[in-house]
Amino acid sequence: MLDQHLRTILECVDNRYGDDFFSSITLQLDKIIAADYTFIARLNAHAHSAKTISLVAKGQLADNIEYDLKHSPCENVVDDSVCCYPADVCRVFPNDQLLVDMEIDAYLGTPLKDSNGQVMGLIVALYENPIEEKELTQALFEIFSGRIAAEIERQEYETALEKLNHSLEEKVDQRTGELQEALLTLNKAQQQLIESEKMAALGNLVAGIAHEVNTPLGVSITSQSYLADQFKELCQQMDQETLTKEGLLQFREDMAEALPLLYSNLTRATELIQNFKRIAADQHEDRADTIILDKYYEQVVSTLRPLLREKAVDITLDIPTISLYTYPSAHAQILSNLIKNSVMHGFLNTGDEHKIQLNGQLIDDGRSIKITYSDNGIGFNEETRKRIFEPFYTTARHKGGIGLGMSIVYNLIRQNIGGELELLTPETGLMLEYSFPITAA
Repeated sequence: MLDQHLRTILECVDNRYGDDFFSSITLQLDKIIAADYTFIARLNAHAHSAKTISLVAKGQLADNIEYDLKHSPCENVVDDSVCCYPADVCRVFPNDQLLVDMEIDAYLGTPLKDSNGQVMGLIVALYENPIEEKELTQALFEIFSGRIAAEIERQEYETALEKLNHSLEEKVDQRTGELQEALLTLNKAQQQLIESEKMAALGNLVAGIAHEVNTPLGVSITSQSYLADQFKELCQQMDQETLTKEGLLQFREDMAEALPLLYSNLTRATELIQNFKRIAADQHEDRADTIILDKYYEQVVSTLRPLLREKAVDITLDIPTISLYTYPSAHAQILSNLIKNSVMHGFLNTGDEHKIQLNGQLIDDGRSIKITYSDNGIGFNEETRKRIFEPFYTTARHKGGIGLGMSIVYNLIRQNIGGELELLTPETGLMLEYSFPITAA
């Protein structure tokens, strides 16, 4: 008979989990043991109470309840003992008001133990009349108590895992939000730094172009002043009728010599001012435009000539003549920062022959271009090599350096012109390569 009951219950609870399992096994047990009430309860040790997980009353599933263990037979079950009162249970526990109100006569309860052997709950059968098959009920309860306890643990672990996952998701969302906010802040700060660097570069351009333009303008003014004096003297000689053929020929020779000089120097000043206007606009505005790469690089270098002459730097450019739709301001900033880095940090030994080279070549079947920048300066140690593109890292803090020049170069190449940057290892000096795609407007 017991074997038949076991098979029946097992068939009904096979592949069932959670609340479905508890409901099914409680219904089957209740039916077989012919109890008036059968329930599975989880112990609440702190409140000294229990709450039913599954409750069957008069053969039907009922709403779960929570009840006090004090003065009840369940209190003994929780103390890890099987309790069976075949009859007169209310006489033994007169203070258990729930049993009294329900007019219960018989009670059988079995503890449910967790994987550590601690009582975690109980399974109980209540009868309004004396128990007729005590041994069967007790045997079934003891047989299935382990399975029931294991399912309670599994369900609680699953619930705890879901809560943990939810908590982790919330933390991840929170952290993601914090990181996004931090990223926005960093991007804003980076743009501010780039703008600050642009303004500093613009200041250098102003100083450089002023110095550069002064030379041709000075020559032009001197030539113009000399010609004005010669013309004034010529007019006086004509008015006094003392002008000779020799004087007129001398004036013609002076004009033939001075006018080309005047023209070439004024043209040079105009070219410098046009370069300055172009570069200054590019430094100030971050907008895409079409440039001729070699011509544009020459324009940028021309604005830096005073700085190069100060350290006696010879710069050589070998850049392909290609039309490129890009961000001119980024290229101007990259080139300016690289050159200033060489001048300020690489060329420290006076008297040496200082050289900078820029070589460009088409790669990827003409879809990209690679620029190789190198100088013959003092180079740097391994620590500097590892940190050269790190923001605010500088070896010249005592000279007022803030360590942003090479970091800005890195970001402009990677983000603004969509390129790649690689620091090479020459025997001397600095050498790096940066490549970027060639795009048309």
